[in-house]
Amino acid sequence: MTTSTLLSVFQAVTSAASGLIAFRLYRSGLYHRYPVLFSYMAFLAVYAICPVVLNPGGPLYFWTWIFAEPIRWALEILLVRELCRVVLERHRGLVSLGRWVMYIGVAVAALLSFLTLLPHIRSTMPARSKAIGYWMAADRGISLSLVIFMLLMLLAVSRYPVRLSRNVILNAGLFTFCFTCDSLGAILRTVFDVRLSASVNVILSGITASCLLVWLSYLKPEGEHVHFDWIHFAPEYEGHVLARLDALNHALQRPVE
Repeated sequence: MTTSTLLSVFQAVTSAASGLIAFRLYRSGLYHRYPVLFSYMAFLAVYAICPVVLNPGGPLYFWTWIFAEPIRWALEILLVRELCRVVLERHRGLVSLGRWVMYIGVAVAALLSFLTLLPHIRSTMPARSKAIGYWMAADRGISLSLVIFMLLMLLAVSRYPVRLSRNVILNAGLFTFCFTCDSLGAILRTVFDVRLSASVNVILSGITASCLLVWLSYLKPEGEHVHFDWIHFAPEYEGHVLARLDALNHALQRPVE
């Protein structure tokens, strides 16, 4: 099997798995709890099949990519916001703080990514090449900032006695892994000026397809009722930390009230 055929197979698997996940979320009613995840999977089911049915070198695919990428970025930002909400759903003040930290981080990362790209953009370059460069810079900044935010959020949560459902852990872990792979690909394309070979594209597509198959296997309604403790804390330490967390949450909510 050639690399191009294998890449098409992974893209088809990604599209099919995303569509099935969206269908399961809708049928089970989980889309009420994860509306952005449902929208993202429905979008990915259509977007992932575009390189298979369209000519990747043609103008139709180029304009589809130009208009679809900002939609993907917006959905991914909203996805991380949704994950922050479900992870800290008992602490709404901390959710507001985390949301604004994420927004600022994404804006700063995207700006810095554009600034590092500007020296490589020349006035003589074709408009299409400039657009591709700008879009790749934005993708690199957004993906990297979301990875950093997710890792910091998971690290912070691991230090507190917060019980998370299996579905929340599944979503947070897989999205962090997928964002990390996307960031790696974006860095290779822009920072080091390396044209990704077909084999690397196949590997990244295979990772995405594999993650979606894991989602399809384990994202179920009963996963909302299976909870895990990150670390077993002593009762005295747990009470002290929860009291501190509640006080911080109350302080962050007070201005809103």
